[in-house]
Amino acid sequence: MDQLLIAQGIGKSFHLRPVLTDVTFSLAAGQITYLIGRNGCGKTTLLKILAGVMRPEAGIASLNGRAMFGLGGSWRREMVYLGHRPIMYQAFTARENIRLAVQLRGQTWDESQFRELARQYGLGGREDDRIGIYSEGMLKRLGLIRLEMSSWSLAYLDEPGSALDVDGSLILRETFDRWRSQGRSILFTSHDMGWGAAVADRAIMLSGGTVSEDLAAPEEAHLVDLLKEAAK
Repeated sequence: MDQLLIAQGIGKSFHLRPVLTDVTFSLAAGQITYLIGRNGCGKTTLLKILAGVMRPEAGIASLNGRAMFGLGGSWRREMVYLGHRPIMYQAFTARENIRLAVQLRGQTWDESQFRELARQYGLGGREDDRIGIYSEGMLKRLGLIRLEMSSWSLAYLDEPGSALDVDGSLILRETFDRWRSQGRSILFTSHDMGWGAAVADRAIMLSGGTVSEDLAAPEEAHLVDLLKEAAK
C-alpha cells in the first residue's frame, strides 16, 4: 500500500517539558487511522504539527513525497485540518464562511453543492444564519461541509464526532466510508473509543512522547486495556 504521509522523529516541548520526543509512523492512502492516548500525551499537538499550524522542534515529514515544515507550503494543498472547535468567523453566515474557505484554497464556489450538503448535514434553511448563533454540534457539521467542499488527500480531525447527536454520528461514519472509498486518508482523535474503533482501519497510540502501539483492525476492549496500562 502506497505511503501518503511519512513522519520521522517528530519532537515538541512546552516550557522545557517534552510532549513529543520521537514520533515516527506512516499513513497509507485510503486508510482511516485512530490516534489514541491519555490526556496530555500530545495528540492535538501532533495533529497541529502535521497540519502546519505548529512548528516541530525536531523531525521531518513528507506528504505525497513533498517535504513538509519548510518555507514552501505547496504540501498544504493536499491536506485539511478540523480542530476540536472549527475556526470560523462568528459574524459571517454559514454560506459566507464556507465560500471564503473554498476560495482561499483556490477552488471554484459551487452553490448547488453547498445547498445539497447543507441539506444532507441537517443545516438546510440555516445557510444564511450567522454562525454565532449555531450550537456546537451545528458548527461541527458546518466544519464537515467545509471538508466536503475542499480538495484534499489527507484530513486531520480532532474529535470530529464531539457534540454530534446520533444522526450526526451516523452521517459522519458514512462520510468516513465514502472518503475511504475515494482513496482519501484520515488521522483522527476521539474520546468515544467504541465509535473510533468501529470506523478505523488502524489505531496508533501515543505514550511517553512516541508511538507505543500500532494496531490493525483495533478493538475497543483492547484499546481500553492499553490506556489503562499506560496510566500505571
